[in-house]
Amino acid sequence: MKIGVVGYGRMGRMIRNVAQETGHEVVAIIDPVSSAPEVSGVELTVDSLGGCDAVIDFSVPSCAVDHMLFYARTGIPAVIGTTGWYDRLEEVVSSLKDYPECSIVWSGNFSIGVHLFFEVVKYASGLFAWFDDYDVLVHEIHHAGKADSPSGTAKMIGDILLERMTGKTSLETARLDRRRESSEIHVSSSRGGYFPGVHEVYFDSPVDTVCISHSARSREGFARGAVRAAAWVSDGRKGFFSLDDMMADLLPSV
Repeated sequence: MKIGVVGYGRMGRMIRNVAQETGHEVVAIIDPVSSAPEVSGVELTVDSLGGCDAVIDFSVPSCAVDHMLFYARTGIPAVIGTTGWYDRLEEVVSSLKDYPECSIVWSGNFSIGVHLFFEVVKYASGLFAWFDDYDVLVHEIHHAGKADSPSGTAKMIGDILLERMTGKTSLETARLDRRRESSEIHVSSSRGGYFPGVHEVYFDSPVDTVCISHSARSREGFARGAVRAAAWVSDGRKGFFSLDDMMADLLPSV
């Protein structure tokens, strides 16, 4: 597979390495500010992408929506790993109705392990929902340089819990200087050091605590999932997919 990488920061570099290690060819690297010698272009055009079979885009939130519309118009299969644009998700879904031949898959986290973790959280929350003694909370930790807080992954966990935990109707992601409402799930964040990503879900009662946790050792897991998603979405699939769609296809019995 011929892959284009859009955004050549730490994730872009990791994606390039993983793609090459797994037998793919990186034919284009697009970044408007990087001075790395591997960068082949600064603007996102059909010509600059050089006949890619798929593009993996970990650029910046301010460009994410425009990039998705570009991929949809041109019919280039794309993996969107950029976070921080989800407040415009409904706008994107509406706009992409004009491009039924688009092939785009997006996620706040492309780690396969994280998405298996989601399946565990879905199952566990369905169990704990039967017992009123248990409350739930979410905490996540990321490196000091992460731009958004909470992470897209933490929000995805929160949405899973809202669907399954009785009496929970909203997420609170800010600092709490008040008593938390019983209908809220507090999603808290810490930023510091070099953590690639830690996500924890606590089910707590007066007598015990059950904690489910996922810790990334490096960004390589995200890169490997993104490369796998590129192969999946470019295999003749048409539509605007989340990684949940890919996982449902890979794990039909879950």
